[in-house]
Amino acid sequence: MIPVAWHAIRRQLAGLLWWTAGLALLAALLVVAYPTVRDNTELDRTFAGLPAGVERLLGLGSGNLLSSPSGYLDSQFFANLFPMTLMVYAIGYAAWTISGDERAGSLELLLANPIGIARVALARLAALLVTLTWLAAVPAAVLTAGGPATGLSAGLPAVRVFAATAVTALTASVFAAVAFAVGAATGNRSLAIGVAAALAVAGYLLEGLAPAVPVLRGFRMLDPWHWLLASDPLREGPGATALLAPAAVTLVLAVGCLPILSRRDLH
Repeated sequence: MIPVAWHAIRRQLAGLLWWTAGLALLAALLVVAYPTVRDNTELDRTFAGLPAGVERLLGLGSGNLLSSPSGYLDSQFFANLFPMTLMVYAIGYAAWTISGDERAGSLELLLANPIGIARVALARLAALLVTLTWLAAVPAAVLTAGGPATGLSAGLPAVRVFAATAVTALTASVFAAVAFAVGAATGNRSLAIGVAAALAVAGYLLEGLAPAVPVLRGFRMLDPWHWLLASDPLREGPGATALLAPAAVTLVLAVGCLPILSRRDLH
C-alpha cells in the first residue's frame, strides 16, 4: 500500500507545494498583522456586542477577546478561514482518489497491476490524510516560529497551536471522507464534491443559526463544525469530542464504502 500512497502523493505534489506556500504566507501575514490588533480595547468593545451565533463563528465569546493571541487567531484563522481552506483541499483530493481518476481513465491502468481496488482506495485515502496533516502543520510551525517577534505567542504554548491545527485537520477529514465515500460508491466526481461541499456549508450555517433558533440546537451535536467550534484548543486544549468524533466518522465512512466500491464495475 505504501508504494500506491506515495504514487498518489507524487501525482499531486505540484499542487501540494502551492497549497503549502499559500498557507505559509497566510500564517506569516497573520503574525505580521497582530501588532495592529494587540491591546486594541476599542476593537474588543466593538466585537463584544455581537450576537451569540456570530461570536461562535468567529471563535470569540467566553472572555476570548479579539486583541488576545487566542482570540485573534481564532477569529481570523482557526474558526473560519483555516478549516474552510483545508476542506476545499481535502474534498477536492478525496473526490479525485477514485471517481476523478476513474473518469480520467487512468485508474484502470493502476488496477491492471495485482492490487485490489479496496487497497488502492485505502492507500490513496492514507495519502490524503498525510498531505492534509502536512498542510495543517505548516501554518502551525510558522505561527509558532514567528509569534515571539510580535507577541502572538504570549500565553499561547506551541503545543496548543499544533493541537488547534490537529482538530481543524480532523474536521476537514470528515468532509473529505464524505467526498471519498460518495465518489467511491457512484464514480461521479462532481456529485462527490457537491455533496461534501453542501454538507460543509450547511454545517457552518447550522452552527451560526442554532443559538438563535432553538429547534436547531439539538442537531448541532451531529455537526462537525460544532465539534470544532465548541472546543477551545488554543486556551484549554482539544476536547475528546473534537478529536474522537471526527476520527470515528472518517473511519466509518472510509471503510463503509469499500464493499460498494468492490462490487462496482469500474471503467
